[in-house]
Amino acid sequence: MNKNYFLLFLIMGLTTFVSFGQTIWDGETITFTKTGGADWTLEANQDRITDNVWITRANNQGLFNIADETDYEDFVSPTDTEWAYGNTSNLSSLTFDTWENTNGSNPPSMVDQEMVLHLISDDIYIDIMFTQWGQGSGGQGSFSYERSSESLSTESYSANTISIYPNPAENYFMIENLESSLPYKIYDISGKLIQTGIANQNQPILIDQITSGIYFIKLKNSITKKLIKS
Repeated sequence: MNKNYFLLFLIMGLTTFVSFGQTIWDGETITFTKTGGADWTLEANQDRITDNVWITRANNQGLFNIADETDYEDFVSPTDTEWAYGNTSNLSSLTFDTWENTNGSNPPSMVDQEMVLHLISDDIYIDIMFTQWGQGSGGQGSFSYERSSESLSTESYSANTISIYPNPAENYFMIENLESSLPYKIYDISGKLIQTGIANQNQPILIDQITSGIYFIKLKNSITKKLIKS
């Protein structure tokens, strides 16, 4: 085989391998805000994007991943993430780096700039834009951003075979007609991840700690069902 053609095929094969499993979230835009002085150890003040990445900030310094870190570390935090200026529609042309390297050690410069957040372990790319960054003692660790969420399509080739009972539900629900155990995720109507676990045929899934409202149950095989918590 011609050497040039061999190199081309090798590069194409490596590119295919690297991109396998890559996901771009293009769901509804949600807003996360941590107010000044808020307790960053509380779930309400952490953007729990996936099981691996929970973004927050103490009363000073930068962002860190409290699912993996206890505090901010220069040029490292948030762990398991990398960042770039731009958007996911131009993903192939973006250059990713740590959060601090990307903003040049100047977080306020990110405000109102299009950025992409890459969750490394999950291999998920998210469009994100900071709308506020608190500075100095008066800022007390406040920040706010808008980001894309996971797409919650309700279309699936076998969705009509899966059902949730009871629905509306008060303290628990069950997923019927499962052929095997499947991981599930519960999202609120804004796209925020609320709960994860393993669903088994006719086994109760407790939701007594979840507030009343509309939620989406997403199974690993892409089936999504709406749940009303009474």
